[in-house]
Amino acid sequence: MSDAVVPTHVLTREAVRWSIDALGALRLHPTFVMYLYLRKQSRAGALATASAKSEELTALISMPGNPTKPYYFPLIDRGRRTGKPLASFWRAENISGSWSPGSIRRLQGGGWLGASTSAYAMPANHADLALDQMLYGAPVSAVAVGAFFLRNDGFVLDGDPSSADVVAGLRAKFDYPRSTDAEFAQLFTTDAPKVAFDWFEQLPPTDGSASEEPSDA
Repeated sequence: MSDAVVPTHVLTREAVRWSIDALGALRLHPTFVMYLYLRKQSRAGALATASAKSEELTALISMPGNPTKPYYFPLIDRGRRTGKPLASFWRAENISGSWSPGSIRRLQGGGWLGASTSAYAMPANHADLALDQMLYGAPVSAVAVGAFFLRNDGFVLDGDPSSADVVAGLRAKFDYPRSTDAEFAQLFTTDAPKVAFDWFEQLPPTDGSASEEPSDA
C-alpha cells in the first residue's frame, strides 16, 4: 500500500484570477520570485547548485496559452498598472538568462543575489534588501502571492478551507517555518481578503492530482 499523500483540494480558478489582479495592481520587482526560490535553496544548503533553469523555479512561472512566451507572472515594477491582466505579465523563454548569476548581479534592485558571474549570493540582511528593493517598502499579501504561485499545487485540507490555508501553503512551499515568523512578517501581510468566492475546491476522492491551470489568465 502506498503511503503517498493524496491532495484533497486545489485552488479555485477565481482565487487564481483574484491573485493576478491583486498582484498586478502593485509595484513588485519581477525578481522577487527568484529571491524566494534562492532563499529556499540557501536554507537547504543548496545555493551552490541553484539554477534559473531548474524545474522547481520554472514550474512557478510556466503558463500555457502563449506560443512565444511560456512564462507568466504578474510582478511588474514599471509601467502602467491597472489591477487587471496585462500583456507584460507574459515573459519570454530567456527569462532564465536574465536570472543567471552573471546577469542578475547587474540588475537594479536584485544585484545582491549574484555573488559572481557563476554563483548566487544570499546576504545575511536579504529580508531587508527584499523589502526595500523588491517590495519597495510595503509587505505584500501572502494570500495573493500564495494563490498565484501555488496554483498548480494540491493541498491536504479538512474542515472549512480558508485563505489561512493559502498562507500556510506559501510558508511550506518556500520554507518559512515558525522560527522565521519575524522574517515572514517583514515581507508579507496575512490579512484575509473579503471576497465572494471560495479559495479551494475539493478534488474527487479518486483523483490525486491537481487541476490544470487556466490558459486564459
